[in-house]
Amino acid sequence: MINRTVSGYLLLTVSTVAASVFASPTPVLTLPFTVSLAAMAFSLWLVRRKQAPGEPARESEADAFDHLACLESVAGALARLAEQESLTCGQIHRELDPLIEGAVFDFAVNREALLARLDYGAYSRVVGDFTQAERILNRAWSAAVDSYPGEAVDMLRLARELFEEVAALLKRYLQAPAEVQE
Repeated sequence: MINRTVSGYLLLTVSTVAASVFASPTPVLTLPFTVSLAAMAFSLWLVRRKQAPGEPARESEADAFDHLACLESVAGALARLAEQESLTCGQIHRELDPLIEGAVFDFAVNREALLARLDYGAYSRVVGDFTQAERILNRAWSAAVDSYPGEAVDMLRLARELFEEVAALLKRYLQAPAEVQE
């Protein structure tokens, strides 16, 4: 069975084409054009409608990405790396490459799914803080690639702190979203 979102987008596409066809002749074919507009409105309702209580989870929500576990794994990996003595730029670069291309990228790609779990204010705060932490992590990587060990280590430690803070913030929002105040 086709899920509601896919059928909504399919209906939206067909009704948009139909409305364009019925609006093009002179005079406009009023009744078919009006029916096409109504179908467009219905398709938008299908796509944007929230899941009703008791309704089975949508396919994408059933296999939901674990944002908190992802952030905690990034923070843990950065903590282990930052605790090492005498880090070289090569070590930092080699360790950060798979982390940036893996867990950090996965979180960024799946960030929109957070909106289904959080209100918009909490979502924007988490994603904003994540973006800041990601930017600092990329600065650490860049400093390591450019052979600036002092700056690379400083940015690595700052990124670790920021990712730990984002993970803690998300954990608070997920545990008691109504009670968390800005």
